[in-house]
Amino acid sequence: MSNWSGTHQVTAECVFAPESRQDLEKLVGWASGARRKLRPIGTGLSPNGLALDPRGMLSMSQMDKVLHVDEKEQTITVEAGARVSQILEELQKYDLTLENFSSITEQQIAGWTQTSAHGTGARIPTVDEMVTRMSLVTPGRGTLELSKTGPTADLFRWARVGLGTLGVVADVTLKCIPKYALHERTYCTTVEELRKDHERLLQTYRHVRYMWVPYTDTVVVVVSDVPEEGAVAKDQLPEAERVKPLRDLLEELKPDCGNLDGDNFAQLREKLLVLDPLNPKHVARVNQAEAEFWKRSEGERIANSTDILGFECGGVQWVLENCFPCGNIDKPTMADIDYVVEIKRIIEEEGIAAASPIEQRWTSRSTSPMSPAYSAREGDIFSWVGVIMYITDEENAPAIREKFREYAMRHADLTFKYGGTFHWAKVDLNFHGGAGRLRELRRNLQQRFDLARFQEIRRSLDPNNIFGNRLTDHALRL
Repeated sequence: MSNWSGTHQVTAECVFAPESRQDLEKLVGWASGARRKLRPIGTGLSPNGLALDPRGMLSMSQMDKVLHVDEKEQTITVEAGARVSQILEELQKYDLTLENFSSITEQQIAGWTQTSAHGTGARIPTVDEMVTRMSLVTPGRGTLELSKTGPTADLFRWARVGLGTLGVVADVTLKCIPKYALHERTYCTTVEELRKDHERLLQTYRHVRYMWVPYTDTVVVVVSDVPEEGAVAKDQLPEAERVKPLRDLLEELKPDCGNLDGDNFAQLREKLLVLDPLNPKHVARVNQAEAEFWKRSEGERIANSTDILGFECGGVQWVLENCFPCGNIDKPTMADIDYVVEIKRIIEEEGIAAASPIEQRWTSRSTSPMSPAYSAREGDIFSWVGVIMYITDEENAPAIREKFREYAMRHADLTFKYGGTFHWAKVDLNFHGGAGRLRELRRNLQQRFDLARFQEIRRSLDPNNIFGNRLTDHALRL
């Protein structure tokens, strides 16, 4: 088995796929008694292979039903294997939708919420906050019915972001909202201009996303909000005109590149990067062409939120994403802008072959203690910054991995400096190798989370540790 990006592979002794709650409960009881690993796996989208374990895994793909939609309460109850895309499709029948979602929608709902995934919007929390109740099958205490209110509320908050280590989520109930349209605006700016407008953007727009282009002064701003009555979107240029800078560069560098008709932006970028993926000067030229693409892509669109919020993530890639505090919605600290300015300076001074973009998004706080965006203070906001290197071809893959490790550790050092931590689905022991780096990671996690309390709950619910794997056991060790 492999994760989506192909960065982690495993040959598993066995993979179990229960078809009912009864099957699941029997399986968990047997595995605990036999001390057999039963690591829950979703769709394998986590770039760090968070769900993989060669000793045994549990797939919830056969438990993917929509159980109930409550139109009055605006909730949906689904089995843990239901995909986000499936849930959105079902909610459309009732003129409902989810408050937010990530750039793609193929995640299983349990894995998506257990890792505190996120979309973007400084007034919108991480996705675990949508969960209002859940059924958790545990070896230590049987099947638990947990909810946001009542006597189980405290355990519920811990279990919402349990990383699949506290039990197996059987089903969840999610709070929904009426479906809505979005008016999206894309434009390019500079750091100087962005500093003047940043606070207003976070406070005004429902969704805000920046894409920083290394080796250029271009910042791509993508904002969206509910359209005003009668609003009309300003059209973008045709696709062929928008991709022309990338196409021209490819034809210059590789005259025999063949027919490029129909190639989209991501395909052209990949064909350019593969020519010399570890040469900073070459990558800088590709980034400069991409910046021109985005300048030609300025414009607007109005559509259903499910069509607007998804976006192109690029090809197969290494990625490390962090999460750090940046004030509150009433008064952002500007640490989010300072952070990316600093990582860009490091990239350019050290000649790192950093492809575009450095993607930056925001959420409000989570009340789940194991969320990277956890805070006890209402109104706190967090920035999420991801750095990437595309795995362009098999021949260069080992060298790209090593270069990305160096890049990722620069990103990690800044994360610690700014009081942040890492996205649970993207922190990777491959890049925190060596005793010193692993100690730094553990120290960071111990400072950010109450790991003593979390481990106490783990021992109670999973006394034989059938749900843990190498990543969770090493990273969360006290």
